[in-house]
Amino acid sequence: MTVHAAGPEATMAPFYVDEGANALVTHLVKNNPQVAEPIIGPGLVILDDVDAYVSPRWYATNAVKPNVPTWDYITIHVRGAVRIDSTSEAALTAARRLTEVMEDDDVLTPVGQEKLRRMARAIVAVEVSMDDVRGKAKMSQNRHPEDIRGLADEFERQGENRMAEFLRTVSLPYAEQRFSTLARLREAKALGEDMGSFH
Repeated sequence: MTVHAAGPEATMAPFYVDEGANALVTHLVKNNPQVAEPIIGPGLVILDDVDAYVSPRWYATNAVKPNVPTWDYITIHVRGAVRIDSTSEAALTAARRLTEVMEDDDVLTPVGQEKLRRMARAIVAVEVSMDDVRGKAKMSQNRHPEDIRGLADEFERQGENRMAEFLRTVSLPYAEQRFSTLARLREAKALGEDMGSFH
């Protein structure tokens, strides 16, 4: 996502990591507004890891305390300077590297070098510097541990194995610790109130 004089623009695009440049790289067509219009400030790349709808029916505590549906997700936000390289060489390199992420680049061999060079004239390489990288997650970590167990089981039934794994390995231990701490605080408060009644 980039900001321009007329407002924000966004394009769904794959990226690869250029570790040497500490940047995310993709390619876009030259007539894309993100390329054609001057960019104001840094760009933002949102990388979606996993996400899923959460029904309150899956919560173990829903019968006692009705809830509303929500959405759980894990994303990474990368902010940084955007550099556009309009040379055919850079565009072709970006296109090849992105292809290599998905499959062997020999898939491009039948196209031929001359046609690839002609096609590269219509695209540009776009580099977003990884100046600020932040992970964001809303994975029911505020829920009761039994709710999290129920969600993990349901996601596993649905084939959402990464969601289930995160819930079990990150959200559940956090929730168990949180609920244990809250129970100790309630006990300490009750003890303090009992001690106050002796005065």
